[in-house]
Amino acid sequence: MNLKLPLMISVVACVLSCNNAPKEKAMPAQADPYEKLDSISWLLGAWTDSSKMGKATETWHRENDSTYSAESFIVSRKDTIFYEQAKLEQRNQEIQLVVKTKRQNDNEAVSFKLRSGNAEALVFGNPQHDFPTQITYTKIGSDSLYAEISGLAKGQERKVGFPFKKIAQ
Repeated sequence: MNLKLPLMISVVACVLSCNNAPKEKAMPAQADPYEKLDSISWLLGAWTDSSKMGKATETWHRENDSTYSAESFIVSRKDTIFYEQAKLEQRNQEIQLVVKTKRQNDNEAVSFKLRSGNAEALVFGNPQHDFPTQITYTKIGSDSLYAEISGLAKGQERKVGFPFKKIAQ
C-alpha cells in the first residue's frame, strides 16, 4: 500500500477542517472609558501667576488612566504661604476634583463635583463646603488659563482669580 495516499488524505482533511472552524466575530470598537478626563487634558502641565500675594504655581500631571494630580502653592518672598494637593478623578462617567489643603478642613480632602465641563471650561461645585463652593478653570489659549475660586465668605460673595501662564508641559 502506498503511504503517500493516507498522508495526503490527512493533510486535506486537516486543511478542510481548519476552513470550517468557527470564525471569531470582530469586536465592536470600545469607547474610551476615560474620554471625559482625556477631553480636559489641556489642564496638564505647569502653570504660574504672579500677583501682590506672591507667585502661584499649579502643576498637573497624569497619574493614570482615571486620575490627574496636581500640587499648588503660593510663595511670598521665600516663604510658602499656601500649599494644596488636588486630584481630578473619573469614576464611571463622573469627574470629581478632590482637594486637600494644608491647615484647612482638618487636613481632610474635600470633593467638588464637575457641574459642567467642555473643551474650554470646567466648573466644579460643592455647596456644603464653607469656602470656596465653586472652582472654575477656563482655557484662554494653549498657553494660558484662568482659575477662580468663589463662594460666600463671612456672608459676602467672594472671588479669587488666578490668570495662569503655562511654563512647561
